[in-house]
Amino acid sequence: MTIKIDTTDARLDGAMDPTQKIGAFTATTQRNGGTSTIEWRILDTVVYLKSSTPSLASNKDKPWRRVSPAEAGSLAEGFDGAKMANPLTQAVSVQRTSARHFTGTFSTAAVATALSLPTPSTSSGATTAPTVAFTADLDDQGRLTRYHLDVPRTKGGTYPLDLAYSDFGTPVTVQAPPAEQIAGTR
Repeated sequence: MTIKIDTTDARLDGAMDPTQKIGAFTATTQRNGGTSTIEWRILDTVVYLKSSTPSLASNKDKPWRRVSPAEAGSLAEGFDGAKMANPLTQAVSVQRTSARHFTGTFSTAAVATALSLPTPSTSSGATTAPTVAFTADLDDQGRLTRYHLDVPRTKGGTYPLDLAYSDFGTPVTVQAPPAEQIAGTR
C-alpha cells in the first residue's frame, strides 16, 4: 500500500496482513529542506515506532519505542487498507467511466466519519463543500488497486489523498525490534 497525502511530499510504504494483524510501514516526509522518516512495526496489538525526524531528539542506542496499548489500537487501525478504502462505501454518486475505472462523489460529512476525522464545520467561517470527489481503479480480478479522494479539511477546503494497493497475497513477515534497541526495556 502506498499513500500520498497533500502536497508535502509525504509517502507511506509498507505491507499489512489483516488476517494475522501484522504489518510494517515506513513514512517519509520532506518539508522545509529536511527529511523525516518514521517506521512502524505492527504485531497484533503491539506497535513499535522509530523516528528519525531532524528536529526531535532520538536515542541512537535504543531508537525504537513500544507504543502504549491505547495508542497502538488506533495506529494499527490506521494502517488497515480496508478501513482506508471505507469512504468508497459512502459514495453518493458513482459513474463507471470504463471497465475498471470509476468516478464519483461522497458526502463531506460521510468521508470525515469513514476516515475517523473531525467533521468539517462552517463555524470557522470557511465554506465547506457538501461533497468531495473521488476516482477509483480495479484490477482484472475486481480488486481495488488505486483511488484518489479529496479529503475535507476541518476549516474548509480539501487535500488530496492517493492510495495504491498492490502485491495481493504476498506473505508478510514482521519481527519485533531487538529488545536491546527498544527504549524502556533492559
